Order: sequence, then C-alpha cells, then structure tokens
Amino acid sequence: MQFERGRVAGPSVPAPATITGDMKMDLRLKADGVGVNGVVFQPGARTFWHSHTHGQIFLVSFGRGIVGTRDGHQVIEAGDVLYTPPGEEHWHGATPDSFVAYTAISLGTTVWGEELPESDYRECFCQNAV
Repeated sequence: MQFERGRVAGPSVPAPATITGDMKMDLRLKADGVGVNGVVFQPGARTFWHSHTHGQIFLVSFGRGIVGTRDGHQVIEAGDVLYTPPGEEHWHGATPDSFVAYTAISLGTTVWGEELPESDYRECFCQNAV
C-alpha cells in the first residue's frame, strides 16, 4: 500500500512546457505507472495533444473545461467523470471564460504531441459548437 496525505511534491508547480496558458498542478500520488494530479487551468489554458499508454480518468471538481479528441470535443463541468482510453490522442483544459479544476488519473506513460493551434481551440466555441 502507498498512502499520501496532501501534496507529494510540495507547493503547486507552474505549467510545464506542454501547456498553453497558465495552469497549476499538485502531484498527489505517483506509483507503479499511475499518476494522480490535482490541476487548475486558468481560462483559455490547455494541454498540448497527448495520449496515455493505459488511459486517463478525469474527476471534475469545479468550473467548466473541455476535452478534445481527433474526432471532436466535449465540454466538462463540476461533477463530470471522463475516461480517455489507451492511446487516444486528446487535449484538455479550461474554456475561454472559466477556470476548471479536476483530478487527473494518468495510467502508464504520457506521450506528448504538438501544440493545439489557437484557431482549433477557438473553433470549439463557435456558435452551436458546444
């Protein structure tokens, strides 16, 4: 058994180079190919394209965010639970007008891709798009 109380890595860390915009992350647990992070994205912030070798689970705690795949996107809100299967390329973050916070449970290795173009992000919020 591995038990962690609070943050594993100390204070929140700033956004890594694979984030567009501002995001804070708290590592909550890292063990045997499982990473649990508490994340808060400021409005408009989002990840680059990426996938996880064994999938990823999101538990949305507040705000309004978005998760995009190569086939479309889904707006997420407090109380939502989302699963991306192994190898599915996706990106996630906040909507332009809201913070979003969630617990991200990443399974296996994260494989990073290219940055999501601003035009592709904005297209998700065109009238009748969400």
